[in-house]
Amino acid sequence: MSFESLLPAIEPLRWRSITVASLVAVEVALAWRLGWSPALPATLFLGAALTVAAVVDAATSRVPNVLVLPAYPAGPALFAVAAGIDGQWWPLVRAVFGMAGVVGFYLALALGTGGKKMGLGDVTAGGLTGLLLGWTGFPAVFAGVLLGWAAALVAVVVLGRVPTRKRGSIPAVPWLWLGALVVLLVAR
Repeated sequence: MSFESLLPAIEPLRWRSITVASLVAVEVALAWRLGWSPALPATLFLGAALTVAAVVDAATSRVPNVLVLPAYPAGPALFAVAAGIDGQWWPLVRAVFGMAGVVGFYLALALGTGGKKMGLGDVTAGGLTGLLLGWTGFPAVFAGVLLGWAAALVAVVVLGRVPTRKRGSIPAVPWLWLGALVVLLVAR
């Protein structure tokens, strides 16, 4: 998905409103919960990218790689600055391991289902949730992934009969991000 195709995805007033409201709510909640810390800019940046990606995925059943992929170098770089300011490098290492672990797990799921239930866009967005959760700690990675899948399971049960763009599936990123976000907001 390119920048040109990103805007029409949220063009209808309803999706534009959902995007803005979600973005404001997530950013305010993250800033309020974390307070000022060197990791706040990285957290807000990744939170914004994942929130917009989740809304676009909900609207189109496609993950906007134009937002998600640039966050792969930018997110760790911002966390590296935070680690340098704090003088503690273990959270950065843990965050990168969290990202790699979630990408590996989601990639195995995507390949195992032949990309029918989980696509590569879900894998890339999942890696960013692993990065954010990994900065907090390994228990947060496990809890965020499990809570995200629990939220997705509830969505499948509740929304499973609602027709979607891909028959028999629901967009994964909104639910996986919701699980990670809840853990980020309660883990500190």
